[in-house]
Amino acid sequence: MAFDDVSVLNTLRGALGFHNARQRVIAENVANANTPGFVPSDISKSQFERVLESGGSQAGRMKTTDPRHYGGGTSGAAAAYSPERRPDSETTVNGNAVVVEEQMVRANENRMRFETALSLYQKSLNMIRLAARPPGQ
Repeated sequence: MAFDDVSVLNTLRGALGFHNARQRVIAENVANANTPGFVPSDISKSQFERVLESGGSQAGRMKTTDPRHYGGGTSGAAAAYSPERRPDSETTVNGNAVVVEEQMVRANENRMRFETALSLYQKSLNMIRLAARPPGQ
């Protein structure tokens, strides 16, 4: 039985990939907070749900940089999600629609969800290790 066969781990890997991609989009928004005419983007949760419904296909996988890494391949989760333009509550005179405070709230929320998924993933792995350990050790 491979780790790919454990549905909980697949789901949690998908969640980690989603939050990783979303953090990248939020960081780009903050980096362009002073760019005239820039409209921020975000990745909707519905895209994540669609990836999960696809049965944990390659789209929800974490990015690997070497084919020898667990999961193989070099496809990244960021490619599975497409950011959608989502202006914040205010737009400045120069057309910039980034409100840094709103982006910080999104970043903090995303970080907490990422850490929760990571903690659950680690606990699941620990349970598998505990189950695989010989009795008495």
